[in-house]
Amino acid sequence: MSVLDCFKVPALRVPKGIECTPGIVELPEPDQVVIPLEYPGQILFRPLVEGGDEVAQNQIIGQSEMGNFIHASISGTVTELKSVWSARGFHVPAVVIKKGANHSLGKEEILRECGIDPQSASRVDLLRAAGVVSPWTTPGRDDSEIDIENYPDITQIVIKGLNQEPTICSFHTLMRAHTEEMKSALQRLAEILPQARIRLTVCKKDKQWAREMFSDLAEVTPMPDDYRGRIERPAMGRLTGTTVPSRASYRSFGIAVISAEQLLDMYRALEGQPCIRKALTISTDDGFTPKTVRASIGTSIGDLLASQGLSLEEGDRVIMGGPMAGTAQFTLDTPLSKFQAGIHVQRARKVISDVNQTCINCGRCTQACPVNLQIHLIGRNVEFDWINEAAQYHPEACLECGLCAFVCPAHRPLLQLIKLACQNGSQ
Repeated sequence: MSVLDCFKVPALRVPKGIECTPGIVELPEPDQVVIPLEYPGQILFRPLVEGGDEVAQNQIIGQSEMGNFIHASISGTVTELKSVWSARGFHVPAVVIKKGANHSLGKEEILRECGIDPQSASRVDLLRAAGVVSPWTTPGRDDSEIDIENYPDITQIVIKGLNQEPTICSFHTLMRAHTEEMKSALQRLAEILPQARIRLTVCKKDKQWAREMFSDLAEVTPMPDDYRGRIERPAMGRLTGTTVPSRASYRSFGIAVISAEQLLDMYRALEGQPCIRKALTISTDDGFTPKTVRASIGTSIGDLLASQGLSLEEGDRVIMGGPMAGTAQFTLDTPLSKFQAGIHVQRARKVISDVNQTCINCGRCTQACPVNLQIHLIGRNVEFDWINEAAQYHPEACLECGLCAFVCPAHRPLLQLIKLACQNGSQ
């Protein structure tokens, strides 16, 4: 082994995907849900209910400017509207519903609530009315809702059949649990967009099974086992032959990138079923076998962990998402929204608390970075509040994959420093 190998190894020492318990655990409705009125990127829904209102399951409780909707995931009484911490660490408005008598709205009632004639509803009308974030409305990092008329035609569609985070396996588990529905959804997608090339990404161990099940409906592409090979933007660039900047929408390049879960939600939306439940993987770093559960949107983190018999001790860290790109949570009251796919518990003994956080100029962060950012220089400038200087190194190109912090021997909070550079630079 050469001296250079000593420097290469840490950057390649990245986690691989986990084995998850087969099947999906359907959790019962909780006694209370807190539903964030938030679209990705702090785009907020306007509340359509107020405290004291009786609501039915599937009833619309919020609407965005572009006509996307959010629904009550349980029936009951709206006890209040309040601000809550979102999973990504922002204060956002939310609707609190206490469970009551079981009553659910059907397809035609939902459409009429949206002001849509059930007899003339288009596919886009059905998707929006069902609260599904579709390839026609998915934002990029700038997080803006754009009218579909401003987008080019879709020429390529990528269905993600595996999650980026190594501790999350919800997409893979959903495909296994709903294989026939996945086939129907892919068939419907091909009918809607016959000109588009459809790909389905899967983990290597699923390659043979997936090709037997879906090869006549999509091009099945196995993905690498290691985390670096799963990072979405570079992976999509390799698959589609088009590099889409991190602050741009795939859709603005004529590409739709959606998960297996979103595909199933879209298919159900066209059948009149709104999106009121979410699948996610619950994992820990202490030997607990990861499980994929499906719960009502608005269920608290605390209730989700308790459903699997997981308790926390002082110093444990709860991460919404996974250990690489997830967000540590301030409170267990944080509610589940449509946009999280996992919860990971990092036990106190694994949390690094007493470290030398001074940069040692090893260069491992830059070596690990998929987009070759000068991360050490960004971090140093932000530490001294030299935001304009940090901006010269283009922190906005960060993919937020977490590899830089993972390989840093000084355990510096590099991703957080980059986020500070982006947030302050945009003000």
